[in-house]
Amino acid sequence: MELGFYGAARQVTGSMYLLRLETGYNVLIDCGLNYEKDVPREDNAKFPFDPEDIDLVLLTHAHIDHSGNLPTLYANGFEGKILCTEPTAALVDILLTDSANIEANRVNKKRKKKEATRRLFGHKQVMDVVDNIVTVTFNAPFEVNQHLTVEFVPAGHILGAASIRIQVTENGKTKVLGFTGDLGKSDAKVVVRPAPLKGLDYLVMEGTYGSRFHKEQRSPEETLIEYVTKTCIDQPGRLIIPAFSVGRTQAILFTLNKLFREQRLKPIRVFTDSPLGISSGAIHEDFVEYLNLESRKFVSEYRDLFKFPQLDIIEDKEDEESMQRYYEPSIIVSSAGMLDGGRIQRHIANNIQNPLCTILIAGYCTPGSLGADLLEGRRSVRIKKHDREVYATISSTDVFSAHPDQTELQSYFQEVNQNSALKKVFLSHGEESSLLLLKDVLSSDYETIEVPYVNAKYTL
Repeated sequence: MELGFYGAARQVTGSMYLLRLETGYNVLIDCGLNYEKDVPREDNAKFPFDPEDIDLVLLTHAHIDHSGNLPTLYANGFEGKILCTEPTAALVDILLTDSANIEANRVNKKRKKKEATRRLFGHKQVMDVVDNIVTVTFNAPFEVNQHLTVEFVPAGHILGAASIRIQVTENGKTKVLGFTGDLGKSDAKVVVRPAPLKGLDYLVMEGTYGSRFHKEQRSPEETLIEYVTKTCIDQPGRLIIPAFSVGRTQAILFTLNKLFREQRLKPIRVFTDSPLGISSGAIHEDFVEYLNLESRKFVSEYRDLFKFPQLDIIEDKEDEESMQRYYEPSIIVSSAGMLDGGRIQRHIANNIQNPLCTILIAGYCTPGSLGADLLEGRRSVRIKKHDREVYATISSTDVFSAHPDQTELQSYFQEVNQNSALKKVFLSHGEESSLLLLKDVLSSDYETIEVPYVNAKYTL
């Protein structure tokens, strides 16, 4: 059996692992879009294997860096099935549809400039993905064939996210591999805590925050109370919170909903400007049984997870104009989280020169992104070809982070390796420095740890 690392190797995008069984059966674990800034988008069509040779895809969760290249896989000859959880299937539908629109816009812009380009996929290939999904239940082994059984285990992170336990029987011997996918924090809002994989011989583990420690020691409620009070109550200001459409938007809106319902915050108007975030929120409410106990209790008492009297949903240009004419204290939650693209850029451009505005960046921003530039303290930034002076207050918090930090990753690993049965550990989905540091930390308990390069192959 051979394991190949074809994405998220010493980086955080493009997750893709290929398991080749001795029987000739080939399983792809995740098929994410690589959106590193120095990688041409068209390169995502250059698979390091023949897509026609893939028999099955196992999908850990819906985020584009894990699912976004699935339509391209079908466009290049793949004809098999995709296994994932039911909430993941629902989220994949809306996320890939949005991605197809982005792809069409990208190609149109290139053609108008008479620049050569290649379309990765269209809506037909998105439907190929959706039509070929087979949903599985958490914690229920699924027999693919006589040699292969898979089991999806809750990973936290976002709705429906799974770690995958793969049991392979070849030549009378059984080997068990585990892929964590992206793990969540143990105290995350809305979603469940990650469950450790058990009985493994090999582990492929994410290390996104392998070199980081979550600095925020307060609860999400306490954090938002502080920023809302400073920005919107003590002064007539505006609080802008960039947030990813799936996961973070829901955690922030749920926390605000809770604070208003419990009368821990003075009623303040909240605008949410993220069509994808709203669609994703509706899917969360369709799958309440997959959420954590706090969320389920809240639904039983108040019915709505994310809707509350103070909330205005921006659905069209008229709504946006109405929001711009609103000069009272307010909160804006909009995508995207790193401030690169999406509707958030309009809100940043309109408010970044307002000294009564606070921009609260609620997560990691890759180097070179607008969010990273602001966090570095730059006094002037370029937004849509215009330079703008920064007079707004720039703050950050990791209280809504969707990934575990180094301490939590170490605890997770210790739970998985309780009986020291692991033969080898592979660290993936993280910047090189983070993975190497995490390797040093875990090596105090365990020595056989690899940090693969892209295209590395291992015989198991």
